[in-house]
Amino acid sequence: MTGVQTCALPISSGSGNIADTVNLPVGATATYTVNATVSATATGTLVNTATVTLPGGITDPTPGNNSATDTDTLNPTADLSITKTDGVTTVIPGNSVTYTIVATNAGPSAVTGATVADTFPATLTGVTWTCVAAGGGSCTASGSGNIADTVNLPVGATATYTVTATVSATATGTLANTATVAPPGGITDPTPGNNSASDTDTLNPTADLSITKTDGVTTAIPGNTVTYTIVATNAGPSAVTGATV
Repeated sequence: MTGVQTCALPISSGSGNIADTVNLPVGATATYTVNATVSATATGTLVNTATVTLPGGITDPTPGNNSATDTDTLNPTADLSITKTDGVTTVIPGNSVTYTIVATNAGPSAVTGATVADTFPATLTGVTWTCVAAGGGSCTASGSGNIADTVNLPVGATATYTVTATVSATATGTLANTATVAPPGGITDPTPGNNSASDTDTLNPTADLSITKTDGVTTAIPGNTVTYTIVATNAGPSAVTGATV
């Protein structure tokens, strides 16, 4: 803990530890006001002791009150938040989708061991992801499948995940997915409402259907038979159920 201290009589100031010489007539006081910032990574308790010592030749009949200690329990508190988006509102089944997930710590305390999680729906296949941390943070560099990562987020730090997946060609309806960030035990998040983020897209099946037909000849004799070959094809990207030929 670092700070600045001032003394009321006489008026003076300084920084860092106090090692001051004071003159105290009977009934006089010297009041120090100390301002300091508690380290964002501090845990446990904050204990600090001040003492007053007599110069040589003067006896203090009650030396037991010549020191005073203040003890505070440290309660780490951090506003973790997360965002998630793929930048679009509609997705074509069979195509790929890319999500950007950003976990952030707005402080005031640093967080070691937060959890970023994302369980992807079955309609997303071939899921892979990478993570880049900034502001002194750290996260797992890459992975595949669901995200269940442990991250360290100093105040102001971010962990940005880039997720790439393919939407199943048979998917219909909507594509909804949620990412979360959670503090470890012992850390309080004053605004838990921003600890999850969802992205929802309307699925718009799109398929390039085509058909060919030929009997293999350019002339036909009346009274004879003719054989046609008809081929219906789906070039995708979406699967088609119930097309009519």
